[in-house]
Amino acid sequence: MYFQSGHLSQVGKTALTLKKSYEMGYTIDEFDKTLHGQFITKQSAYTCSAINAKQWEVNFNDKTLQSAKIIIEIAPLPPRIIAMLRLPVLNVSFDFMGLDNEQQSQFLNRFFKYFHKGGG
Repeated sequence: MYFQSGHLSQVGKTALTLKKSYEMGYTIDEFDKTLHGQFITKQSAYTCSAINAKQWEVNFNDKTLQSAKIIIEIAPLPPRIIAMLRLPVLNVSFDFMGLDNEQQSQFLNRFFKYFHKGGG
């Protein structure tokens, strides 16, 4: 689940890197569990290694993309409170290195497919 408000903010851009940021309704533990449980599997096109508790490096199994990588970094934000409901919020940023727009879109489409929570 990611929130429409603050859905995407392009943080920085150079010739080889692009940083995008989203707000998502996850706790740190839920995010880590989904990243390593459903999104990154033995059959996926990606491998993932933790840099620290709030940062991961995603690499590609495709030999043509050996130099490309994505750094995912999360930062907890104050929860969204709606009446008696409290929703956790993480700022999730993606630092794309060596990927063109189509490759970034493919990654994000797959990422949000696996990180989508129920609802309508």
